[in-house]
Amino acid sequence: MTDSRIDEILNLLQPKKGTRLWYGGATAAGSLRGVGCEEAAWKPAPERHSICALVLHLAYWKYAVRRILEDSPKGVFARQPSNWPAVPVDAGEKALKEDRGLLVEEQVKLLAVVRAFGPRRLDEIAPGSGRYRFIDLMFGVATHDLYHTGQIQLVRRLYRGRQK
Repeated sequence: MTDSRIDEILNLLQPKKGTRLWYGGATAAGSLRGVGCEEAAWKPAPERHSICALVLHLAYWKYAVRRILEDSPKGVFARQPSNWPAVPVDAGEKALKEDRGLLVEEQVKLLAVVRAFGPRRLDEIAPGSGRYRFIDLMFGVATHDLYHTGQIQLVRRLYRGRQK
């Protein structure tokens, strides 16, 4: 038995290859094509997030939602603090590649869990989530991705349009 809601979540998380959506890259990882370490570390203002920070934040929430969907014991995310991990001031290409890899790794793991999720459980309340159903968490992580992918595109445009 399948559920069209899972199909839609998968489409939002990983659109078909070659899809270009209105806000830019079809996925967060796709929106990073051509981004170098200087651009990734740049902030539009001191209190704003860099592309690096957004990438790690996205990776964390993919991790967090996946662990709830799997009913995994509480774990420790690869970077700390978890929700908005610290971005090294001197992050270079190697660090950017590692962060991008973490995002892709968490994306792959999340997609596998969503694909395998039992449709009959979609409307159950997810343990530890308060009042949220599993389907709420899945759509939540998908829309969270879209929101921050749009932010990455905006930061890219601001970086490239700034006066040097």
